[in-house]
Amino acid sequence: MQSKSHILRRAAVLFAAAILITGSFPHAFAAESYTGSINDDKVFFRSKPNTDSIYMDKLDTGTKVAVVDIEGEFYAVRYAGKQGYIMRKFVDLASASVKKLEKVSEIVSTSKWAKASSIRNLGEAPKYLSYGNAGEDVEKLQRALQLKKCYEGIVDGKFGNLTRDALKKYQKNNKLAVTGKADFDTIKNLFGHVSVTTARDDPQMKGISSIGQINVPNTTEKNNSGKHVVALQQALKLKGCYSAPIDGKYGDMTVEAVAKFQKDCGLSADGIAGNATIKALFGKNAANYTIPAKRLDWFGGGQGVIPKGAIFTVKDVGSGKTFSMKRWSGVNHLDAEPVNASSSETIKSVFGNSWSWARRPILVKYNGTVYAASMNGMPHGDDTIKGNEFDGHVCIHFYKSKTHGTDRVDSAHQNAEARALQANW
Repeated sequence: MQSKSHILRRAAVLFAAAILITGSFPHAFAAESYTGSINDDKVFFRSKPNTDSIYMDKLDTGTKVAVVDIEGEFYAVRYAGKQGYIMRKFVDLASASVKKLEKVSEIVSTSKWAKASSIRNLGEAPKYLSYGNAGEDVEKLQRALQLKKCYEGIVDGKFGNLTRDALKKYQKNNKLAVTGKADFDTIKNLFGHVSVTTARDDPQMKGISSIGQINVPNTTEKNNSGKHVVALQQALKLKGCYSAPIDGKYGDMTVEAVAKFQKDCGLSADGIAGNATIKALFGKNAANYTIPAKRLDWFGGGQGVIPKGAIFTVKDVGSGKTFSMKRWSGVNHLDAEPVNASSSETIKSVFGNSWSWARRPILVKYNGTVYAASMNGMPHGDDTIKGNEFDGHVCIHFYKSKTHGTDRVDSAHQNAEARALQANW
């Protein structure tokens, strides 16, 4: 007959063995269980919740197991009188049961991001992440994937198989490259923005290491979009002024970046990428920079672009000569006067040294933007500027503007405007 002390020692050994086999204390397996079904063949029933641990059995499709807990990427299960772990992706479990287990698992997560109610509440987006990474950025990624119903694990900050599978699911759902990595495109799609560190991996910067590799863009401003904004953002990124994704959209982040660059260069910090800003940013590469003409639809919002009293510069397309004008008035078209005698003399010279009603294609530059237009060279009507050697004003026509006398679109002016549209400043 065995002594009492011998029985106690044997019980202690068996208890320790149970811990070694299960990788957990027996009380975890004494919890309420939920029936799960194995969904693949030769699935490992492991002693611990990791892929390096030994397996006690291999289970085939349809095998029933009792699921009692969630351990990261694994379910804690009971099977055939044994207690162990099976990867969650190999166990089909009713969603109601999963939710009940997750409520228990939430208590285990110590991450401050585990309770975030929206992706916006996660703050700054994480950096580029892949399998094996760990830390707060992984916690944010896991919680974001939970909110998108792609991640069923707990927020533990460990980028393992379950996190990778969740990323692949999200990428597939959103028609992204299915890599299982939190790359630039995935982070941007999931969070709506990227971190500075992720932005450095922007695919739009691939192969670009100097501003000399970027085509000099046209002048742009807020709400513009396209290839010229892309070039601007690329140059600003190289200057360390722009850290957001290069998306070709001139939004608030681009305005702030332009203003920062302008301030650094001693320019007026208005956030508009005008001629002076482009030249300062692109240096000698902008020496031969030209500004293409834009069409200004006069009755499509163009009447107020150059306000009454504004001074602007005119370039005669045929001769290349420039002069300064001031808008006096005009409803159907723009009425303007030369600002001084020198400008009046230049106007007369481009019309063959005589005043003329002929229409000439011109470019009008105002606030860094160039517009195609047409102008006659005959002083007529009222004037407001004295001493400019110009008795009256001239008519400047833009796209679809009309004469004041006939209230009709003048074909000669429109033909000249169309020729001007092909020119650059």
